[in-house]
Amino acid sequence: MKPLIGILAEVDIDAVTKVQNTYAEAIEKSGGVPILLPYIENAETIKCFVELCDGFFFTGGADIDPVYYGESVSDACGPIQPLRDALEFRLFEAVIATEKPILAICRGAQLVNVALGGTLYQDIPSELDTWIAHRQSEAKCSPSHAVSVLSDTPLERLIGTVQMTANSFHHQAVKRLGRDLSVMALAEDGIIEAFFLKGTRYLRAYQWHPERLFEADAQNRMIFSIF
Repeated sequence: MKPLIGILAEVDIDAVTKVQNTYAEAIEKSGGVPILLPYIENAETIKCFVELCDGFFFTGGADIDPVYYGESVSDACGPIQPLRDALEFRLFEAVIATEKPILAICRGAQLVNVALGGTLYQDIPSELDTWIAHRQSEAKCSPSHAVSVLSDTPLERLIGTVQMTANSFHHQAVKRLGRDLSVMALAEDGIIEAFFLKGTRYLRAYQWHPERLFEADAQNRMIFSIF
């Protein structure tokens, strides 16, 4: 039986849940069955989600409320989705207590970092001096900057190289890594582009959007196939 992959997605103020089809397609084409997990508050139902799914995919989207990492909202912080934050932090807490694999992309990577005690830059352009456009103007399926892959990391062992290119659609980024997390890749300006959880359980997080590069780039397809 193919693995069931629970997808965490957008949840607006009316509790409407939706997902970009590129996420679901990347899971399906890699051999999984994507299941969209709706907003829910009941702890028993969240427990059922965790029991039902074989893995969990935290996707991109709105900014995380800075209250979760002990800061007030800056003027440069973007829109937040409180219901999504509430669901994802509760579900992550339940999943991390198991051995079920986790893949996190963009906002998802930031959520994982915060859930494990890390912090974020609320707005890269106003907090850091960088020449890289982390919110690119190119098409979403086009890479826009280089990424340096650290040697002897899961990503380097997966793709077999210490250099790759990434697309970029974010204005926030990991500032301080959370507990037991380790860097896998960096942008040329030092922004953390990928990290993993040390140990034997599978948790990989990427700041770029490999699902958008899935069709054209074998390295980014491998990110999903190994998951």
